[in-house]
Amino acid sequence: MQQNHLLELHVLLFISIGILVGFISRWWMLRGDVRQYPTFPNGYLIHLTTGFIAAAIGAVAYPALLGKNYVAVTFLALAIQQFRDIRKMEKETLHSLERDSYAPRGESYIDGIAKTFEARNYIVMIVSLTTTISAFMIRKYIKTNSIILILATVIGFIVAFLLKQYTKGHTLKDIITIEEAPLKFKDGANLYVGDIFVMNVGLSATRERILKNGIGVILKPKGDNEKIILNHQGQRTAIIHECSRLLGLERYVATRRNFDTGELALVIVPIVKDIDKLKEIILNVPILEMNKKRQEKTK
Repeated sequence: MQQNHLLELHVLLFISIGILVGFISRWWMLRGDVRQYPTFPNGYLIHLTTGFIAAAIGAVAYPALLGKNYVAVTFLALAIQQFRDIRKMEKETLHSLERDSYAPRGESYIDGIAKTFEARNYIVMIVSLTTTISAFMIRKYIKTNSIILILATVIGFIVAFLLKQYTKGHTLKDIITIEEAPLKFKDGANLYVGDIFVMNVGLSATRERILKNGIGVILKPKGDNEKIILNHQGQRTAIIHECSRLLGLERYVATRRNFDTGELALVIVPIVKDIDKLKEIILNVPILEMNKKRQEKTK
């Protein structure tokens, strides 16, 4: 650092590459499908803006400490507090949307979404910080700025890849198999999916609609730990929410567990009747974070 407080060229370059790598990492981690909240344009803008701020904070932290500007530590603490506030805001917003949803996400699913939203900002900050520190470390051995920037960029993206893999969630396709099962009524009003009783349907018109437009599937866990996950009410609520949201819902959706086998029966009367799409949706439902913890403890 120069005494007149003007940044030297290499410092400016190292900060810039840290911000750039962090920002690109956030862009890379964006999920551009229909699950994104709230909508595509607004969702992109919110995530990229907060990602850029996180990248800038991470990139300037190390040069600030080198210049004995210890206020940078305070800024890091403030940034963490801000990201936590964003997580709370995300949860409150999702909770407010629950009132308008026929099949709500549930507390567990919302908590997982909010945690992911917060964690990705930390990943960006760590990637930017690592990139900038790497550039300063490499400069002790190599004096050519272009080579330093290339090496620091590679290190930054490797860190981003490793963190993304570490925080990557699992989905139900890792723990279950799915089979289509016929819908049928026994004793007049008792609805079964395969051999699993689901619910009682009193109106004859409703029974006809379910048999005509409904789909039944059975989710089979691969082991005892997987039975525990599938039995969690929050996990079942997340399955129902994703199915009804992506296929539409005429009216009925329900699940029921077979206590002997741990299998889970699902019946839905969707707007789009597509059994292959339904299986794909279920298999891609994320395993909620609290269930993963429970699974690890039982192993």
